[in-house]
Amino acid sequence: MKSVARDTESSGCVSFEHQDDDILFVRYSGDVSLKFIEANADYIVTHIENGGRRILYDVAESVPQFSPVSLTDEVRRVGRAGNKQARFAYMAPENMFTRHFMLIEAAAFNDGIQVKFFSDDAEARAWLTSS
Repeated sequence: MKSVARDTESSGCVSFEHQDDDILFVRYSGDVSLKFIEANADYIVTHIENGGRRILYDVAESVPQFSPVSLTDEVRRVGRAGNKQARFAYMAPENMFTRHFMLIEAAAFNDGIQVKFFSDDAEARAWLTSS
């Protein structure tokens, strides 16, 4: 099943796809505002509340309209819904503000949230499905 939401204020789009390997695949594309991400995160929180434990974000085709550090609070909010049992993998090109991703990973880790950033789909999926 695939759901799609579009940002009414920009070219941003997000799709949610439940995949066979128990991964919720979330793909952002176009100009994406933090407000748009926050508005659509409830779909992910509901998925987690219903037992989902593997979330794979693909942000490679998105153009964030915010500073990456401002995403930290939202990563924590969604991550806390996982009650330290969920894993969150983000796929992004290696050149997409990498040092900011390390800061987000560290902040999440300090809250007991399992978040990692990858540039390779296979590596991200392997990490999500490992125990």
